[in-house]
Amino acid sequence: MKNLGFSWFFCLMIWVSLNCLVSCQKPGVVNVGAVFTFDSVIGRVAKAAMEAAISDINATPTILNETRLNLIKADANCNAFLGSIEAYQVIEREVVAFIGPQSSSIAHMISEIANGLQVPLVSYAATDPSLSAKQFPFFVRTVQSDSYQMNAMASLVDFYGWKEVIAIYVDNDYGRNGISALNDELNRRMAKAFYKLPLPVRFTQHDIVAVLNQSRLLGPRVYIVHVDPDPGLRIFATAEKLQMMSSNYVWFATDWLSATIDSFAPMNRTALSVLQGVVGLRQHIPESNQTKNFLSRWKKMQQQGLVKSELNTYGLCAYDTVWTVARSIDKFIDDGNNFTFSLSVKLNDSKTTQMHLGKLKVFDGGAILLDDILNTSFSGLTGPVRFNSDRNIVTSGYDVINIDKMAVHIVGFWSNTFGFSVSPPETLQGTKNRHSEIEQKLGKVAWPGGKTKQPRGWVIADDERPLRIGVPYRASFVDFVTKLNGSHKIAGYCIDVFTEALKFVPYNVPYKFELFGDGQSNPNYGQLVQRVADDVFDAAVGDIAIVKNRTKVVDFSQPYITTGLVIVAPIHNTKSSAWVFLKPFTADMWCMTAGGFFIIAFVIWILEHRVNDAFRGPPRRQLVTMFMFSFSTLFKTNQEVTVSTLGRLVMVVWLFLLMVITSSYTANLTSILTVQQLSSPITGVESLIGNSWPIGYQVGSFAYGYLSDNLNIQRSRLVKLHSPEEYETALRLGPDNGGVAAIVDELSYVELFLSKRTDFGIIGQPFTKSGWGFAFQRDSPLAVDMSTAILKLSETGKLQEIHAKWFCKMGCPGERRGKSEPNQLHLVSFWGLYLLCGLITLVALLIFILRMVRQYARYRRRQLKLCRPSSSVQTTTRCSQVLFNFFDFIDEKEEAIKKMLSGWSWRNMKEVLLISGFMKRTLILLSLWFFIWFPLEAFCSTGNTSSSSNPKVINIGALFTLNSVIGGATKPALLAAIDDVNSNPNILNGIELKLILRDTNCSGFIGTMEALQLMESDIVVAIGPQSSGIAHVISHVVNELHVPLLSFGATDPTLASLQFPYFLRTTHSDYFQMYAIADVLDYYGWREVIAIFVDDDYGRNGISVLGDSLAKKRAKISYKASFSPEDPESKINDLLVEVNLMESRVFVVHANPDTGLNIFSVAKRLNMMSGGYVWIATDWLPSYLDSREAVDPSTMNILQGVVALRRYTPDTNLKKRFISRWKNLKDKGSTGPGGFNSYALYAYDSVWLAAHALEVFLSEGGNLSFSNDPKLSDTNGTALHLSSLRVFNGGQQLLQTLLRMNLSGLSGQIQFNQQRDLIHPAFDVLNIVGTGTHRIGYWSNYSHLSIVPPESLYTKPSNISSGSQHLYGVKWPGETSKVPRGWVFPNNGQPLRIAVPNRVGYKEFVSKDNSPQGVKGYCIDVFEAAINLLPYAVPHKYMLFGDGKRNPNYDEIVSQVAQNKYDAAVGDITIVTNRTKIVDFTQPYMESGLVVVALVKEAKSSPWAFLKPFTKEMWFVTAAFFLFVGAVVWILEHRINHEFRGPPRQQLITIFWFSFSTMFFSHRENTVSTLGRLLLIIWLFVVLIINSSYTASLTSILTVQQLTSGIQGIDSLISSSEPIGIQEGSFALNYLVDELNIARSRIVKLKDPEAYLRALNLGPKAGGVAAIVDELPYIELFLTSTNCLYRTVGQEFTKSGLGFAFQRDSPLAVDLSTAILQLSESGELQKFHNKWLTHTECSIQINQEEENKLSLSSFWGLFLICGIACVLALTLFCYRVFTQYRRFSPEDEEAEVEEIEPSRLSRRSILSTSFNNIMDFVDRKETEIKEILKRKNIDESKQTSHNSNGQASSPT
Repeated sequence: MKNLGFSWFFCLMIWVSLNCLVSCQKPGVVNVGAVFTFDSVIGRVAKAAMEAAISDINATPTILNETRLNLIKADANCNAFLGSIEAYQVIEREVVAFIGPQSSSIAHMISEIANGLQVPLVSYAATDPSLSAKQFPFFVRTVQSDSYQMNAMASLVDFYGWKEVIAIYVDNDYGRNGISALNDELNRRMAKAFYKLPLPVRFTQHDIVAVLNQSRLLGPRVYIVHVDPDPGLRIFATAEKLQMMSSNYVWFATDWLSATIDSFAPMNRTALSVLQGVVGLRQHIPESNQTKNFLSRWKKMQQQGLVKSELNTYGLCAYDTVWTVARSIDKFIDDGNNFTFSLSVKLNDSKTTQMHLGKLKVFDGGAILLDDILNTSFSGLTGPVRFNSDRNIVTSGYDVINIDKMAVHIVGFWSNTFGFSVSPPETLQGTKNRHSEIEQKLGKVAWPGGKTKQPRGWVIADDERPLRIGVPYRASFVDFVTKLNGSHKIAGYCIDVFTEALKFVPYNVPYKFELFGDGQSNPNYGQLVQRVADDVFDAAVGDIAIVKNRTKVVDFSQPYITTGLVIVAPIHNTKSSAWVFLKPFTADMWCMTAGGFFIIAFVIWILEHRVNDAFRGPPRRQLVTMFMFSFSTLFKTNQEVTVSTLGRLVMVVWLFLLMVITSSYTANLTSILTVQQLSSPITGVESLIGNSWPIGYQVGSFAYGYLSDNLNIQRSRLVKLHSPEEYETALRLGPDNGGVAAIVDELSYVELFLSKRTDFGIIGQPFTKSGWGFAFQRDSPLAVDMSTAILKLSETGKLQEIHAKWFCKMGCPGERRGKSEPNQLHLVSFWGLYLLCGLITLVALLIFILRMVRQYARYRRRQLKLCRPSSSVQTTTRCSQVLFNFFDFIDEKEEAIKKMLSGWSWRNMKEVLLISGFMKRTLILLSLWFFIWFPLEAFCSTGNTSSSSNPKVINIGALFTLNSVIGGATKPALLAAIDDVNSNPNILNGIELKLILRDTNCSGFIGTMEALQLMESDIVVAIGPQSSGIAHVISHVVNELHVPLLSFGATDPTLASLQFPYFLRTTHSDYFQMYAIADVLDYYGWREVIAIFVDDDYGRNGISVLGDSLAKKRAKISYKASFSPEDPESKINDLLVEVNLMESRVFVVHANPDTGLNIFSVAKRLNMMSGGYVWIATDWLPSYLDSREAVDPSTMNILQGVVALRRYTPDTNLKKRFISRWKNLKDKGSTGPGGFNSYALYAYDSVWLAAHALEVFLSEGGNLSFSNDPKLSDTNGTALHLSSLRVFNGGQQLLQTLLRMNLSGLSGQIQFNQQRDLIHPAFDVLNIVGTGTHRIGYWSNYSHLSIVPPESLYTKPSNISSGSQHLYGVKWPGETSKVPRGWVFPNNGQPLRIAVPNRVGYKEFVSKDNSPQGVKGYCIDVFEAAINLLPYAVPHKYMLFGDGKRNPNYDEIVSQVAQNKYDAAVGDITIVTNRTKIVDFTQPYMESGLVVVALVKEAKSSPWAFLKPFTKEMWFVTAAFFLFVGAVVWILEHRINHEFRGPPRQQLITIFWFSFSTMFFSHRENTVSTLGRLLLIIWLFVVLIINSSYTASLTSILTVQQLTSGIQGIDSLISSSEPIGIQEGSFALNYLVDELNIARSRIVKLKDPEAYLRALNLGPKAGGVAAIVDELPYIELFLTSTNCLYRTVGQEFTKSGLGFAFQRDSPLAVDLSTAILQLSESGELQKFHNKWLTHTECSIQINQEEENKLSLSSFWGLFLICGIACVLALTLFCYRVFTQYRRFSPEDEEAEVEEIEPSRLSRRSILSTSFNNIMDFVDRKETEIKEILKRKNIDESKQTSHNSNGQASSPT
């Protein structure tokens, strides 16, 4: 046993010794590979630099002692496929490291090989930031990543203040990913890449021209060019030809330009002329002796002909890279490591192919050498060489270069530590970090065109492309905007405002108006705004309301007119109560009043019946007298006169009481009738919501969306109306007759509508507050400039002039409404009164008839008794005769009847009553028939046949990971499709389709190997892979070999046709999925999200598109959290802990189906799946869940509340049949863990697509042939035999055939658009609840979010407006149905610094407070409420500005915000022109404007004030008419009315007394003649009008007389020289001095309302002020606090508003504007106003009292009517008198003298023919004249009879 143990020990020692000997032996040669493009700008320099480095290393004894470094170079020829082939051949020679390549695309390809074989790849030029250590752990970069360069470029853009750039880039990994990093950096600086213009990898002159011409149509003029080095500088040469290198343009270039021009030989520097003004970046190389020596050496190499190119920075990097590898190898050897290689197990199955890929070996020490490389630290030519944790070299920064006059100038430096400086970064080491905006400096730059003045950086439009302005083509309310008839000119109020505002814009803006709409009906304004957002128009001008939904897609100017939604309804056609006349008094009052009449009747009778004969007589008569007297006092028509003193005293009191009662009754009834006329069943928006009546709205108005979406009114109730005429018709018809109950429209339209109509009125108050503005595309600088211009229009008064021009031609709308005619009283209001009166009348008539019948019966009995018996036969008479006799009886006088019936006896009698009836008929007609026809259309399709000369078998390949979720579903689907195709005789005409499967094993390296081996099988179509990363690699292979690649699962949107022309996606790109997620986020209002994604091409590029889609919705990715699929749970835990500290609680997870579930399991442990969190997953999650027949309950538990997307496939019969087959298919072909998911459908369809395309290809003569690739001919000498790969000759033709295919598959319609994407992309929106998923809606590119299947919407017009977006309810994490807020206040980050004015007066707006918040007030409440509406957290702190002793200067507050001392300013800050130039304001949350307030004194009343209501003329004419009417009435009455007769003096007094007593309606003389009564009625009406007008005018004059002021408005204030008070800190000072040219010495600053009071009370002569000019909100509060002792005078002479100020281009300004609009629409803004600023109305303006006097012109019509009546009456009277006088003769008069009037005999004989005779005739009583004429007629008839008798008796 001992010998055995010793033997084992001896053998062990020998083995250890041999191993030590081997390990200590250094290799003689170490191979290092270098793959790059030899003939390129970088390659030429790098090759010489690397050779020089190898020479120096091998010649240096201190490194790699006794070991020579051998550099094996291979030319990639700018081709990723050839580069990978060269890499395979180089690695076959057992290289320990790769150097290069310079191309990022080739680096992606080779990195997969380096990862698979564990060979470190050290690149000196591949700057693509997506070449990350997580995806490519063996990739190391010795050059600065483009992530740093794009940081520098974004800082450069921000340094000059530009916010939008155009990116021109090459469409490969280098270009796309670099620009993506640039966009991220710009977003952090509130800027953006406005447009991204890709160029093909091998772009031509035509491509450049197309891109540049496209860019000229855009607004920005700042270009960033990121392409590969181009010695021809073709982009700039073309730009110069297109005149795009002029002074209006800005050109930036990344370091490709410096690399290019640094490599120019001195004699080629003339090419720099096309670069005049270009600014670029160049990697900064610190000055050192080592670098200087190498430069000298390079010059010598040039002189020796060894180098043709000039040295650039990449040459220095290449030199340092070789030294980095050499030092690492030296360290590797020194550490005792060996360079050993071993065969890969993964490549063992590749031995059967012609290519011997199995001979590739893995470097066993690759990981150790990689660590040595990463730990390298030395000083190289480029400066210190060392690596950071991201495996990027520690950057030294960039030079900022400027090309001017064909010379390159360094204008500054940029470093990640110090930002911009004019000193090299290395000189700043050790100094304080000065990375702040104030410390940033650069030298003077010469811009394109040779100017040093900084370009503006954008244009709105030019003459070649004027601004496209959409204008609504209105059909109604054309005063706002319309097309003039017979011309193409656009006119209107809105157009005038726009054109006038443009005059204040400091640059020329060419524009053209384009009508939107057909002019037959009003267009949809939401669609007009959307057209602006979609770049159909650049702007929209018109009556466009600024509402929340529209601000999400466009930018608005400040409003130029204030408006809001109001309700208009009929106010005249409501049914009045029949007993409305009873309403003024209560029942108790009516009873008490009636009782008072009875009491007065009784009291007056007691007091008067003993002394007054009028109250005496029979009891019945006295009773009637009592009550008639009492009730007649109500109308002042009592005929009885009181005699006793006590009676008169009682009457005075009673009449006074009656006056009060009647006046109160009249006033109350007037009020009731007024309210009744202005009443409506609609009392406001609440009552409108509560009923079911139809509501009208204007076509195109936002009111439709507001009513349906915000107020939840059913759309079926909403009736669209097109014009004011339709408004009127619908309102008059009412809801019961096909009309509407009310109309909801904006105030401006309603005012214009009501200005011409008085039957309608506004009900309630405006329930939204908004304004009209001009809409511009997002972030358009013109929106800001036009806002400033609109403010300028307001301040200059021009805005008011334009308003008056269009709307005040007949008085402004508000004034015209006030001048409407008074409402008439209709019969319906008094039919109850008439009914009562009619009933009383009928009762009286009935009593009268019964009394007459009774008397007639007595009369008839009496008559019968007096008749003879022989006449009894005559007693029976006809009924008609009885009736005639009865009416004759009634016609007799009462006294005669009583005489006839006196003494008669009473007997009973019976009378027969005849009753007649009427019959009614009703006819009903019903005849309605409807017929509906449904047209049917048949579709048919035909197949193609193939020729008989086709091959019997066609090979197609499939590449994917078999053991994966997607692969497990894909394999059986592919096999089923192959079987179905081969068994279908209608396709491929019997040709067998053979599927060759290859497993990529989730590895880019294995995928590449499998792809090469697959291509060796002469396949014509490749299907797969599902991995986007592998698809990138394989796409390079198929591009070279011309084999179409149909991918059913590679959804990376950067797999573009420009770079990969043979790649064709048979599923939907993640481009659409990310836009779907953006729509979901926007639907719920979230603005910031955190993206958690897998760090590979699929994850990064998908999230990059998500960022772009969110930016279009003004949202953003606040943080990007990447992870590797191989990361353990500990790393994922750290990642989630980090994101949980941030404010956003909305997470978008974009991972792989096989590894993504780890995110949710860790989140569940961290309690991040609880309430308040939002988790949205892309389609990887439904793919995983769908592939599981029974999901583990624990898995579903961690996913509760998650929202996910799944690719939508229509539920067709074809799909249902396939799913029913699935179990058999799965059991037959599946080898992975997965079951059925949507990718199985796409894989199945891919096979059928290939089959149909091959059939068409063969039928069109296509040839399935292959040829050798000449580029691979030089690989024959290698052991890998890569030359066996052949090119498919018919690949291009087959590709074009595939692109034009159109068929129906399991996944839906298979057809490609011009971008090579499948048409109709759509997704299911799912919610994971309970044990499964619930579909809550759909998303499609056609209609976005909806709850109906997308295919049902394709036949309808596309509608993506916010109002059309719908989803069902969601159960969120935490089992809540309430939509989470989506953010919390973060545990890190700096709060927003908000300046708040420390006010002294008017603290209701804002003031200091002892609460933790520190401030309070109206403005603070509004700001806090708006902040809470934002979909993200805004930590903020308030910082008081001012000492609290006086109001701060608000201009200083705004200025300090602009200087970055504060982030924002919150308070009562007025939006004025000069402030908008330096900061951005929100939309105003309160209206404001300057007004004048002055002291109003109570003037002493004049003793002659009662004369003021009428002018002198009016008084004279009124008095004259009193006399005139009195004289005319006397003329008409004195002949027939004894009250107008008597002595001349008595008649004259009667005329005057009667005439003037009519003024008080107290005339006692009764008119008898018809003409007199008619005249009196007209005159009394005139008197009534005059009395009422006098009373109203006197009331107005006396009221105004109490409120007089010497200041009438701003004009009188300007013209005076009296001092003017202003509020301290207000902008009013600058406005009065600068705009109104008021001397500054006249301005007195006042700090609080108390100072206002003192100054106004003192007045200008005692050290005070004449008036105060301040903003309306302050004045309203001031007037309230002073009990309205002061008033505003004149009109508001500026229009502005209060807003919150933010730094320029702050997104908060836009978001808070939207929030303020939401507060207004919800009514919260008004609640805050009522809480803090409730005030009484004291702003009644002072007007001149002369304006209220009534002149003759106001009443001449009445006087004319009365005068005409008097003249007509007098004319008729004279005509009648002269007619009588002609019949009257003096002889007849003399015959009657003694009988009539004996005393006149002597006088008449003298004056019988004189004028006095006529006057005497007129003076006679009418009865006398009639008696004389009657006798004369009798005498004449007697005389005629006598004459005739005499003639008859005479003898013949």
